Amino acid sequence: MLVAGIVGGTDKAQTADLIHSILSSEGVRISVIDSGSINGLDKKKLKSYIEELQKSETYILLIKIDMRDIEKDFFNNLNFDIMLYTDKADDLYSIDDMHYAVLMRKAFSMVDEKGTLIVNADDINGIAFLEGMKYYTVTYGFNRKSTVTTSSMGDKVFKDGFIYCLQRSITAKNGLVFEPQEYKLDFSQFKYEGRNILAAVTFVLVCGIDIFK
Repeated sequence: MLVAGIVGGTDKAQTADLIHSILSSEGVRISVIDSGSINGLDKKKLKSYIEELQKSETYILLIKIDMRDIEKDFFNNLNFDIMLYTDKADDLYSIDDMHYAVLMRKAFSMVDEKGTLIVNADDINGIAFLEGMKYYTVTYGFNRKSTVTTSSMGDKVFKDGFIYCLQRSITAKNGLVFEPQEYKLDFSQFKYEGRNILAAVTFVLVCGIDIFK
């Protein structure tokens, strides 16, 4: 089972919802929870909780991480296979830059040494936190430097289909490799932000789920 975390502000909830929708439609069992609902578990209870998920053949445990929980001992017992950083959390406006940097570095430090970071390349602060880190990193955003981007903007996203542009190959956790190309996705029945679509689809690919086959 893959253990994943998603950190961010306003984009976090919508991205997690979209990830759940995509994976569920593919028949993949995923459990999405908030860090606040489990931060009272000790190491033994946490292990039992994860074992129960594994028994139910859950493939992915996705934890929506509240930055205020990062410093709690609960997270000292977790190693993440995937960490998705969506944006600079909007609810942290009262935290000074130095404290925020400490929180973000701790969040990234919880990633397993063979884990994968997925980062919003349009957030300068988020990219800065990657300095000196050796994790396998996949970036997304509305720029040419990102691993993935899109040519879909505005109303066309929902009228003509969303174009997911994979500019460099992505190696998934199960070894599957997605080569550079463009994919057209249909989100006509939903209203999602383009950036969140990029984040969610990239997460699904990193998990090794080929939604383009």
